[in-house]
Amino acid sequence: MKLNIRITILTSFLLMGILCFSAQAKNKGPKLTFKVQRALYSAQQAMDKKDYSKAEKDLLKFMEKHPQDNHYLLEFTLANVFAFQGKDKEASSHYQEAIKLYPDYAPSWQNLGKVYFDLKQYQSAGKCFLKGYELSEKKDLSLIYWASCAYIMAKKEEKALPYLEKLISNAKEPPKTEWLEALLNVYINLGLKEKALKVVYQLLQKEEGKPIWWKFLANIHLQQNEYEKALCALTVYSYLTPLKKDEKMLLADLNNMVGLPLQAARYYEDIIAPGSKPSYYRKLAMAYILGHRLNKAENILKEALKENQNAKLWFMLAELFYEEERFDEAYNAFKQSASLNPQDGRAFLMMGYCAIENGKKTEARKAFQKAYRFPKQRKVAEKLLKQIALFSDDETLAE
Repeated sequence: MKLNIRITILTSFLLMGILCFSAQAKNKGPKLTFKVQRALYSAQQAMDKKDYSKAEKDLLKFMEKHPQDNHYLLEFTLANVFAFQGKDKEASSHYQEAIKLYPDYAPSWQNLGKVYFDLKQYQSAGKCFLKGYELSEKKDLSLIYWASCAYIMAKKEEKALPYLEKLISNAKEPPKTEWLEALLNVYINLGLKEKALKVVYQLLQKEEGKPIWWKFLANIHLQQNEYEKALCALTVYSYLTPLKKDEKMLLADLNNMVGLPLQAARYYEDIIAPGSKPSYYRKLAMAYILGHRLNKAENILKEALKENQNAKLWFMLAELFYEEERFDEAYNAFKQSASLNPQDGRAFLMMGYCAIENGKKTEARKAFQKAYRFPKQRKVAEKLLKQIALFSDDETLAE
């Protein structure tokens, strides 16, 4: 399962006015001059009106005119302006400048983490979120979750694991669903089946009717090739929520794998629609073949071939004819497959077999000569060509 990550833009602005000054004094940040206060207030007014271009222009003009008055809040606010406009690279450079000027300001770190995440620099994003958590007074646990998500996106699940486990074991706040989903994804990706199962079963005891936990359970069993258990869990999941197309396909495949082909066929038929992939039709036909519904399989393949002239569909239909000893029809179907995919030596070899069964020496020789050109079929084709040469033209090859 893919982790569903939603990280919204972080809007950690200080209030511009007397409250700003007192909060700043408490945090022992660099002092603001009156000129800087005025520039920040003007920018904030423009931002409140969503006039980010004006805020950007005014801040850049002030910073260019007064380089000696540069302040971390100027850099931070300008970075926010760029972030709101989707200019993440510019935003990241100014968040970094804000951090250089005042490294202990938590919002600079968490907002830098956000833009790094959007820039797909996931490991850097994770470090910034964690630094923001470390410096924040509120100790917002969401920052740890975002850091974990960043490490997961960076394919560094082993780095995310201890932080997610810390979230789940936190006594102050009950674990959120998205935290548990992230932890389960990590357990599954790291192959920690027993830990994953323990969490899922605990969740099922509390929320048995919640579909997502049944899907997680199915995925855990699927990872361990425990197909019957996976099928049971996915079937319960299907009772609790409408299935998406890929979920129906998985449910159909699992039914096929555990020996329930006709049940699988029911799901395949529900998936197939005009324009479906040839592989879908092949799966459906094979399910009917395994369920001994050969007429049904034949009809499915013929319908599919009306829509899509596909070499594999013709080959499958030809095999069906061959098993039913309908050798003329099988020969023609293999011929169709060979014409659509002349690089498949199997079709030519099978054409030869069909011709032998019908006593047609000339057709068999031609087919085996074509099959001889393919390395995988050469040995068998050579042997059959020698056998054909032993018969006179009026002898029956099939005897």
